Amino acid sequence: MKKYAVSRTRFTITCLKTYGSQIAAGDCRDGVLFCSYHENLRKLELIYADPAQRLVGDVVLLDCETAVVSDRRGSISVLSCPGLEVSESPEKNLAVQCSFFMGEIAMSIQKAAFKYRLPIGDETDPVLESAYNCVVASTLLGSVFVMIPLTSEEHQLLQDVQERLSLHPLTAPILGNDHAEFRRRGIPSGVPSILDGDMLVQFLELTSEQQQTVLDDGSSVKAPRRSISVFQVMRMLERVHYALN
Repeated sequence: MKKYAVSRTRFTITCLKTYGSQIAAGDCRDGVLFCSYHENLRKLELIYADPAQRLVGDVVLLDCETAVVSDRRGSISVLSCPGLEVSESPEKNLAVQCSFFMGEIAMSIQKAAFKYRLPIGDETDPVLESAYNCVVASTLLGSVFVMIPLTSEEHQLLQDVQERLSLHPLTAPILGNDHAEFRRRGIPSGVPSILDGDMLVQFLELTSEQQQTVLDDGSSVKAPRRSISVFQVMRMLERVHYALN
């Protein structure tokens, strides 16, 4: 093997991932660092850096400017570059798009894709086969987390449902813990939270009457109450649940 380029970081590197000529390095304090390799010059250039300090568990590049990173505190975040000029400083120029406190340390993260065939009776999409680019993370405790992308409309709808479920007596945490506070632990203010599938799947286990009761209870929603139909929520959750199972 022949050494072509060298770049040094301030702290010990814990993981390395590549996407084309881009290299993402996670270290034990500065978080994720994006480097670009210039083949003609045989040079590594730091282009993006993590806005926060974190002890990185693992990182995966979704594209040249987007990474999913886990830390040793039990959180997982999506970082991306908001679009900067080439001349701008690479110091802390990545933006946190969304985060989620898992409560477990993800030591392996992989980008994956899967296709699935919708049920025959599903007429919401003329295309029978759909595909997701998803992220799969495995933890030290043996858990496997799967994260799939949603549209902004789907996210807003399911977020409203999640808020109702987290406070309704039938589906709230048994010990009375604040679900929103737990899943946002360590997440900066203003950063959107990834939805909790374990909380949302409870909606599928309720009877029709109980589902309607949960959706009619608007006292748990801080924003102005919006009307949500059981059919709309069931259709969306069943499509995701069917795909993953």
